Amino acid sequence: MLISYKWLQEILGADPGVDAVTSALGRGGLEVDRVTHVGAALRPVVLAAVVGTRPHPSKKGLTLVRVDAGGAGEGVEVVCGAQNVPAPGARALVCYAPVGAQVVDRSGALVTLTEKAVAGVASAGMLCAEDELGLGSSHEGLLTVEGGRPGQSLLDWEPRLEDWIIELSVTPNRPDALGHLGVARDVAAVLGIPFQPPTVAAPKYDFARAGQASVEVRDGARCPRYAGQVIEGVRVGSSPLWARVRLGRLGVRPITNIVDATNLVMLERGQPLHAFDLDTLRLPVEIRMARPGEAFVALDGQKLSLNEDDLVIADAERVVALAGVIGGADSGVTATTTRVFLESAYFEPRGIRRSARRYGFHTEASHRFEREVDISGVPLSRDRGSALICELAGGGAAGEPIDAYVAPRAPRRLTLRLPRYQRIIGAEAPARTREILGTLGISIVAELADQLVVEVPAHRPDIVEEIDLIEEVARVAGYDQIPSRLPHVAAAPAGAKGDYRLRRRVRQICTGIGLHEAVTYSFLSPQELKAARYDSASLLRLLNPLSEEKSVMRPSLVPGLLTVAQRSQRYNVPRVRLFEVSQVFLARQGEAAGSSGAEGAAGANGAGDAGQQAPVERPPVDEPTRLTVLLAGPRDSYLTRPEDVDFYDGKGVVEAVLAELAGSVAPAFDLEGEPPPWAHPRKGARVTLDGREVGYVAELHPDVRDALEITSGVVVAELDLAAIAGAYKAPVAAKPSRFPAMRHDVALLLPLDVPAGQVIEVLRSTAGERCEKVELFDRYRGSELPAGTHSLGFALWFRSPERTLTDDEVDKWTKAAVDAAKARFGAQQR
Repeated sequence: MLISYKWLQEILGADPGVDAVTSALGRGGLEVDRVTHVGAALRPVVLAAVVGTRPHPSKKGLTLVRVDAGGAGEGVEVVCGAQNVPAPGARALVCYAPVGAQVVDRSGALVTLTEKAVAGVASAGMLCAEDELGLGSSHEGLLTVEGGRPGQSLLDWEPRLEDWIIELSVTPNRPDALGHLGVARDVAAVLGIPFQPPTVAAPKYDFARAGQASVEVRDGARCPRYAGQVIEGVRVGSSPLWARVRLGRLGVRPITNIVDATNLVMLERGQPLHAFDLDTLRLPVEIRMARPGEAFVALDGQKLSLNEDDLVIADAERVVALAGVIGGADSGVTATTTRVFLESAYFEPRGIRRSARRYGFHTEASHRFEREVDISGVPLSRDRGSALICELAGGGAAGEPIDAYVAPRAPRRLTLRLPRYQRIIGAEAPARTREILGTLGISIVAELADQLVVEVPAHRPDIVEEIDLIEEVARVAGYDQIPSRLPHVAAAPAGAKGDYRLRRRVRQICTGIGLHEAVTYSFLSPQELKAARYDSASLLRLLNPLSEEKSVMRPSLVPGLLTVAQRSQRYNVPRVRLFEVSQVFLARQGEAAGSSGAEGAAGANGAGDAGQQAPVERPPVDEPTRLTVLLAGPRDSYLTRPEDVDFYDGKGVVEAVLAELAGSVAPAFDLEGEPPPWAHPRKGARVTLDGREVGYVAELHPDVRDALEITSGVVVAELDLAAIAGAYKAPVAAKPSRFPAMRHDVALLLPLDVPAGQVIEVLRSTAGERCEKVELFDRYRGSELPAGTHSLGFALWFRSPERTLTDDEVDKWTKAAVDAAKARFGAQQR
C-alpha cells in the first residue's frame, strides 16, 4: 500500500514530520518498507509567461520562445520543439527549468541542464513537458497551467507536487489501513495527535434536474448495503494536475476526471466506488446472483460465462458489473457521458474472493472487498465521491441519494477488563487508554468499575474479542513501553510429559538406527491420494483450500513420504531412509459432521452479556499420532551386488523400534487381515502387540509404484503410537541363571503355506516353562522333498535357574513341542 505523506498531513491537520510518521507506523504494527522523496527536483522550476515567439533560423520545427520568468529585462529565450506553445499574452503559463535545474530524460534518469546551442542558437534552459518534470507520462506538448504568476516556483503554486511516498506492508486483517483515513487514524493514535475524521460535505445538488435511479437488492446476505447517487451534467475530461500526479504516485493510472474521482475516494477512505454511464442502464439496477452461464464482458474485454455463485450488478436486460471485482465494457464512463450513476456498496468478502479467483482477477476493488470494507461508511463514501465528481467534472447531484441497507448490523460490543490487561501485558493499562480507544474510533459506551464497555467501529473487523482490544491499546501505547520483568515461575517436575515425550523417544530411536526425519504437509492433493489408492469418498476435504494441491487433509503419512521418495529418485538419489512422526486426520465414525466439540465461551469476555461468544463448532475428526517409516532403494551391502530392500528390511526396522517402545511385549506379524490401500497384497503383515493391532508393514503395491513411476523397491511401515503405548508392559528384571542352556534342533517338513511364525509360537507355548526361546535357523527346499513342502530347522533353547538340565528332560519337552506341531500343522519330523 502506497501512502502520500502530504495527504496524511491534510487529514491530520498537522505536520508531525515524515520521520515521526514512519516511526509511528512501525511502532503501531504497520511495517514501512520504503520512503521515497518525490518532486524535490521541481524546486528550481518556475512558471513563465510567453512574451514572444519566432521560428528557428535554421531548423524547421523548432521555435525560439521568449518567456518572462519573473526576472528583470526582456526575459529569456529558449529553443522549443513543442507545438502547443501559448500565444504571447495568453493566460496560460508554461513551466521553465533554468540552467542548473534537473529534468527527467527519456530513460527516466535525472539530468542537470546546462546552457547549450541548439542548431546554432543558444538556449538558456528549457520549457518542460509533463514527463520531463516527473509528473506523468505525457510528452504530447508543454505542461501549461493557469492561476499562477511569472517567476513563481512551481512548488509554491502547487505544494502537493512535492511529497514523500510511504510504502507499507498491510496484513490482511487490517483493511482499514488500505486507505489514507485509516492510516492517519493510526498515526494520530500513536503520536497522541487529536484526531477528527474530515467532514464529508454533501455534493452539490441540482434541484432543477429530476434524475433518479431505482435499486433492488435481491440478495441481502451477499450485499447487505448498497448506496448510489445520480449526477447529471458532467463533462468528461482530464483531471487537474494535482489529482493526476497524486494518483500516479500511488500506483493508480489516471484515466478521466470521473474515474479518477472514484479512485481518489478509494485511496482516501478504503471504499471502492464505481461510476456507470446512466444512459446505458435500463433501470432498475438489480443486485442479484448470476444465472448459470450468463454472459458478461468485462472492462478489459474478457468474455465470461458466469457461475451461479457470482454476485452481479445488472439492469433490466444484462449484467453490467461483476460485483466488487470489475465493471462491464458497455456500461462504463466514456468521453460522451453526461449522466452518471455512482455506486458505493458493501459486498460479502468471501463471495468476492471466490469470484475474483474464479476468473483470475485481482483488482484494487476486489483487494479491498475481499478484506471487508466499512459498512457504516458506505453512504459517506458515496457523498464524498459525488462531491469530488462535481468538483472535477462539473454537474450536480440529482434526485434523492439511495441507501438500501437491507440487512442492518448492530455494532459489536466488547468489554475491556483493565485487570486482565495487566495480567496479559504485565503492566497496568496506560493512562491514555480511553484516548487511544477514542482516536481509533472505538467508542466507550459504559464504564463499570475497572471495566470499559466499548462499541467497535465497522472499519475494524479484526477486533472481535477482548484480547484484540488489549492488543490495540498495547501496540498504540508502544510495546517498548512495557517494562521488562522476569516472570515468577514455579518449579515444575523435570522431564516432558505425555505425547511429546513419546514423540521425542521415537525420534531418538529412529535416528539411532540410521533413519532421517521428514516433515511433510498436513494437506495433500487428491492426485497424491489417488496414486496411493485411497478412496476419495472417505477423505476430509477443506471448504476453502489455498490450492487444489493442498485441498485434502491427510489420512496417512504414507502419501507424503512417497512424494519425497519419488522426488529423490528424480534427483538420482535412489537410497531413501525416512521416518515421520505426526498426526493424521480421520473422519470419526458414528458422528454427524458439524457436531460441537468445543467448550462454551460464555463469560470469557466481560461481565453480563457484553462480549460473550457462541460455542465454536468443531468437525468430528480423530487425529491419531502415527510413526511411518519408508525404505527405498538398495540395502546396504559390501563387496556384493546391491539388492533392493524388501519386506524383511521393514520388519527388522519395526522390531528394532518396538524393542525400545513396547517394553517386555514382543511384536508378532500376522499375515491375515485387510492390508492398507498402499500395501502389497501378498508381501505385508499386520503388526500386533499382545494380540492388539498396532500397525502394518509391507512392500509397496505395484499399482502405486507404477502411478508414481518409482523403479526401486519400497517398504513402508505405519505404526499407531497410541496403540503401542497402550500395549506397553514394563520389563521385569530377572536374576540370570548360572547354569548352562541346552539347545535342541529339530527339522520339520511343513506345507509351504504354513507361516513359520505360527510354528514358532506353537513350539514355544508347548515346550514347557524351561524353554527360553525358539529360533528359525534354516530353510531347505529340494527335489527329494514332497511337492508343496519345505523343511524348516528350529532351535529350542532350554535353561533352569536352579540346576543343569538333563538330556532326558530336554528330549521329553522337545518331543511334546514337536507332537503339538504335528497335530496343528501336519508336520513331519525329519
